[in-house]
Amino acid sequence: MTVSEIATMTPPPSSERPPLAPAGKRALFDHYWETRNLPSADLRTRLRTAIVEKFLQGISGSLLDVGCGRGAVAAHFAELGFNVTAVDISPLAVRWTELQHPTIKAALLDLETEPLHGTFETILCLEMLQQVRDPVAVLTKLRDALAPGGSLIISLPNEFHLARRLSILAGRIDFGGIEDTHIKLYTPAEHRRLFAQCGLMVTRACSQSIVPARWVFGLPHRLGNCLAGCWPSLFALSSLYRLTTE
Repeated sequence: MTVSEIATMTPPPSSERPPLAPAGKRALFDHYWETRNLPSADLRTRLRTAIVEKFLQGISGSLLDVGCGRGAVAAHFAELGFNVTAVDISPLAVRWTELQHPTIKAALLDLETEPLHGTFETILCLEMLQQVRDPVAVLTKLRDALAPGGSLIISLPNEFHLARRLSILAGRIDFGGIEDTHIKLYTPAEHRRLFAQCGLMVTRACSQSIVPARWVFGLPHRLGNCLAGCWPSLFALSSLYRLTTE
């Protein structure tokens, strides 16, 4: 089986797991945040936020952060003057977000089963679509919540970068411990197929390197960014996209 064929599979534990009840999903993602390596996650979040800010230069107004996590991204854009609404399926994440900034409107929402009310000039959906069973339906719901001329910022992982491929060839197929929450495994090519299915056009893109975030100021990170930009399928840990409907 080729790597591209593996990429279309779901992780074995997830494919055997029936859909969770709402309370079970909330508990799962509370546990996810309780057990995260927060210093490492925070570094990646800061790098990702800097890219999103570049995508949104000259833009203001209403912003929805879907899957807001601990609220760092939502707080950053609230401080820049955006009118921020943040939602997450994890009650713990919503509480953290509410503490981040007094103007953030934070709410509990299961985007797979509950309606999304209102329209927004900017919608952020960072590292979340791999955790839903029907990403086309969820992405379509986000697209329909965009105000005319609005931007949808998506971040998705590349689960088959060079390090992961070498692990697979060595017989290690635990998928880096992501099997608890990741339902679909993506490659950069899969990202763009997903966007096309939903009638979305990529206007800007940027890839995050597989080089550890703690080396952000070193030569390896600069080299990693260069390689990720040229060959994202091999050297990108994740990719960010600015999408529009026009």
